[in-house]
Amino acid sequence: MTMQFDTKVCGNVDHALYLEWLCTNGRGGYASGSVAGANTRKYHGYLVVAMAPPVNRLVMLSRVEDRVVHAGVVTDLSTAEFPDVIHPQGYRHIESFTYDDGPVWVYRVGPLRVRKTIKLIHDTDNLVVQYELLAPSVLESPVKLVVQPLFAGRDFHATIQPHWRPAWSLVNHGSDYFSVTVPGLPCAINLSHNADKFTPAPSWWYNFMFRQERQRGYPDRDDLWNPGALEFTLQAGKPVGFICATQPVAYNRVPELLTQQARHHEEVDGFIPEAKQDPFLLALVRASDQFIVRRGPAPSEPKQLAPMSIIAGLPWFEDWGRDTFIALPGLTLCTGRFDIARGILKTYAEHLHQGLLPNRFPDKAHHPDYNTVDAAMWYLQSAYSFWRYTGDVAFLKAVLYDPMVEIIRHYRDGTDFDIRMDGDGLIRAGSHGLQLTWMDAKVGEWVVTPRHGKPVEINALWYNGLEMMRQLALTIGDEPNAREFRQLAAMVADSFPRTFWNAAAGYCHDVVSDEGKPDRSLRPNQLMAVCLPFSPLSPDQQMAVVNTCQKHLLTPMGMRTLARDDQAFHARCEGDQLARDMAYHQGTVWPWLIGPFVSAYVRAHGGTAEARQQARGFLMPMQQHMRDAGLGSISEIADAVEPFSPRGCIAQAWSVGEVLRSYYEDVLDRAPAWPQLR
Repeated sequence: MTMQFDTKVCGNVDHALYLEWLCTNGRGGYASGSVAGANTRKYHGYLVVAMAPPVNRLVMLSRVEDRVVHAGVVTDLSTAEFPDVIHPQGYRHIESFTYDDGPVWVYRVGPLRVRKTIKLIHDTDNLVVQYELLAPSVLESPVKLVVQPLFAGRDFHATIQPHWRPAWSLVNHGSDYFSVTVPGLPCAINLSHNADKFTPAPSWWYNFMFRQERQRGYPDRDDLWNPGALEFTLQAGKPVGFICATQPVAYNRVPELLTQQARHHEEVDGFIPEAKQDPFLLALVRASDQFIVRRGPAPSEPKQLAPMSIIAGLPWFEDWGRDTFIALPGLTLCTGRFDIARGILKTYAEHLHQGLLPNRFPDKAHHPDYNTVDAAMWYLQSAYSFWRYTGDVAFLKAVLYDPMVEIIRHYRDGTDFDIRMDGDGLIRAGSHGLQLTWMDAKVGEWVVTPRHGKPVEINALWYNGLEMMRQLALTIGDEPNAREFRQLAAMVADSFPRTFWNAAAGYCHDVVSDEGKPDRSLRPNQLMAVCLPFSPLSPDQQMAVVNTCQKHLLTPMGMRTLARDDQAFHARCEGDQLARDMAYHQGTVWPWLIGPFVSAYVRAHGGTAEARQQARGFLMPMQQHMRDAGLGSISEIADAVEPFSPRGCIAQAWSVGEVLRSYYEDVLDRAPAWPQLR
């Protein structure tokens, strides 16, 4: 879905600063900024590099200052914001902004039109920035372009403060390249170009401001280092520019790099061939590619599966286990990227520990965190979905089955974080100071939504896991385990409605404590007892859950995490980190939950054509949202009341994955048939 904005949008500085673009490279690196041109987040940058793919991300090239000089008149193309002023104000000259496979600006400079293009080349740390004079073709005086690159060289979570600035130095330069470095950086940053000349003039530029960080209560100032100025002559039909990369790349390779990127873009568009006739589906397919990353080096043998993962959200999250396996079916199975799915499932299976899978791979730590009860449960769901889509019994036997059995046994017998099966067959988890479910906000030692005991979605996942494992055991001829899984599933099917069903209210309790006390908060977690392949609820109970969630939790941006009439409800997720954490799962809307709701709705209504058409209506607001906030993607969260303003990450993997999966499987009715029980 190509998006274009005109002068009216681009010339409104507040709106143009609010709209953000993003390009990713499949290695954890990215380029990102605002439509206006100013960086509004510490995470923005033309070249952000993952030094240990896909994590340990550093902002290298933060931005450029660029200006056109013609007939003695200097016109700024760039925009920057400082504490008391926006200067320069290049946004005033933007004639149009287009976002497709990267951002494209067209500037009106008197009688001239100048196009600026940014391309981040997939599976490399190579950035190509180009400028081209569009009109007029005949000029009485030359048109000069001056570009000053500004480097940061810092962790993308940090900002550069007056008491600490990286010791950048210009270490090498020639007629068509220069290299800069900073102590501690494992590589130089190399910039090749076709400029008329490069004039070294190293200097610091101070006090750039990030308005989004100010709103979020974080340090909002940054200093940047400039090695000098590039000067080009603009001529119609003759692009000029530079390559910025972690390895030396000659500028004459630009056509090759652009062809490489165009090939990848075309490949993505072909994942679901019919998407080319469905703009919403095509936009979701393109967005799905943003989050797929290689974890570590490429395999040494072509036939080896690459270690793969999914970045939970951009620009700032790492790869999280639960997010990965909630997102995996939409991002990889619906799009037919089965080798990517194999690589992800194998990578996480290799990190299995006591039946648990990593909650996340931290940016700086060498060892993953395991503090989650649901990542392993979602792994079972994703692995089963993989088998359902591919029928790959060989991979099931060789890679998936044993780790899946290990997960079931550890949850049955007990594992870390007090996760264990109770006497009624249900899973309990958690203790003081722990946040093990996806509702994991924590302020100091205070867990905002502790949910200790038996959470409803964990036990819905557990029941599904047992039923799935029974089928998989039968598929590979493991009769003893198949019998045990069937017995456990029957016990859970009996206990689940007796434990969780609130007959008076017509919906499920969210959590039941170890003492048997139910938490009657109306939350969307109960949708997992309806939307997953196997439901422990009766058809009437399923319909009641769907109707109640639709009435009290459904919004155009997804599902509220708490009903509005609850005393703990927060209408907006804004302010500093404390304020946001208190609202994060206490009403805040999560787009990813629209997927479970759509699946539950279609299931409860019998999968009719009418139900699928209604489900389409639930998803259509997301198509408009993809032109808002993070262009071409779906946000992490949104406020719980009108106008449902997007918040959090501008691109969230499970938001895209679940909208794509539910649109593909439930609205378009493209899901593979369920295997028959033996």
